[in-house]
Amino acid sequence: MKKIFTILSLSMVLLNTAFAGDKFSNLTEEYLVNKASLNVRTTIAKDPQTSSNVLEVLKNDSNEQVRNFAKQNLK
Repeated sequence: MKKIFTILSLSMVLLNTAFAGDKFSNLTEEYLVNKASLNVRTTIAKDPQTSSNVLEVLKNDSNEQVRNFAKQNLK
């Protein structure tokens, strides 16, 4: 049982690493602009694994803090 848990845990780590930088890539501009709350947009903009496409949308956000986080993560 311990061996199975270890294998599953390592598999999850490998999958997360493989897709790093693509986090939230399925979010649309329409959702980010019209539906996502400020808290959600801030959390997404702060995450260093957020996809560059999403960060490009957020760097034009109506909130200055969200814009700044997005610009920092695009560097």
